[in-house]
Amino acid sequence: MSGAKGYVPRNIRWFNRLVRATYGLWLRRFFRVRVLNPEATDLRPPYVLVSNHVTVIDPFVLGSLVREPVYWITSDGNMRTRLMRGLLRLVGSIPKAKAIPDRETVDWTVKVIRAKRGVVGIFPEGEQSWDGRTLPLIPSTAKLLKLLKVPVLSAVIRGGYLSLPRWSWARRRGRIEIEFNLLFTADQARTLAVEKLQSGLAQALSHDECAWEERENIPYAALRKAEHVELALFICPRCEAIGALRSARSRLHCTSCGLSLVMDLHGRFRGLRGEEAPFANIRDWDEWQLDSLGKLVERYRSECSSGSKPHPLFSDAGALLLRGRKMNPLRRLRSGTLILCEKRIALATLLGERIEFPLAEVEGISVLKRNLLEFYVGRDLYQVRFPFRHNSARKWMEAVRLLKA
Repeated sequence: MSGAKGYVPRNIRWFNRLVRATYGLWLRRFFRVRVLNPEATDLRPPYVLVSNHVTVIDPFVLGSLVREPVYWITSDGNMRTRLMRGLLRLVGSIPKAKAIPDRETVDWTVKVIRAKRGVVGIFPEGEQSWDGRTLPLIPSTAKLLKLLKVPVLSAVIRGGYLSLPRWSWARRRGRIEIEFNLLFTADQARTLAVEKLQSGLAQALSHDECAWEERENIPYAALRKAEHVELALFICPRCEAIGALRSARSRLHCTSCGLSLVMDLHGRFRGLRGEEAPFANIRDWDEWQLDSLGKLVERYRSECSSGSKPHPLFSDAGALLLRGRKMNPLRRLRSGTLILCEKRIALATLLGERIEFPLAEVEGISVLKRNLLEFYVGRDLYQVRFPFRHNSARKWMEAVRLLKA
């Protein structure tokens, strides 16, 4: 990999056991993890473990529930410091550039399965869910399973999104259920068509957290239940302003129209001062929001094609732009106002410079962790850091994807 030289994933057994007996044990107890069908984890390696992806702690929780050390395929964005690279190497992390093909990741995965006869962990969605629903799976996952020809163990995490949503820094204490099942035998992985493997994966990992919570009605206690939800929900449902939502503790309000909501122990919205919440949960709000953004982008395109010169779709001041490659440390480039137009992303600095990235050349745009915007132009990786936690990187990702579609 053209990242840190000499990186080779290792999974030291004694260190893995130490992590399971300390951090893994604390996670299971704090989040009240309940395991369904635990006998499925008696599977002998080599095999592949696949799971839906809802929190940053998923690899550690799942890794503490299976006997063998798991080599997790993880974003190379987590390995850009020596400390994190060293720690993740000890637990066998296999780095993968987000949203773009990476041949060396495949080579390492094949080596773990065939030479080390180990266990590889994959999150086929490629990123954490924003609203608790399983995202569309990366098509290349089924092709990789076909190549490896080993059993596939599935794990479905329920309650994880409500325990630690992607957009939040605050943990909630309720309950997490994890159900294990043998999804494919080695013979099935070898003989089934790629399309069958893909549909089997999608069906096995499908989960809707809001629907599950409606059935289970489990309270998830926290003081800051709604704080930073505007990282996921960036359009006000009443006035349709983009980026006007602000949160504090359990409350969410719009600085444009004054809409005020509160989030309860079940992750549901209620209106304040006698108002009715436009949406009861994040899932329904997000579904409307993405549809609304799509219509907005279409209107913006029409204005641009009509010959008029409209304002940028949106912008955020105080953005810091960094550049690097894969696992290598990022270097600061410039800071200024980040602007999105029909055919480009631009950074306008206070000195009058303008750094532009044509959307036709932008690849693999994604959000790292909660709020770091990343994209590739050629072999160079660019990362944008926003000055405030209420600045949503997700709105940039979704809008760029729509403009490039």
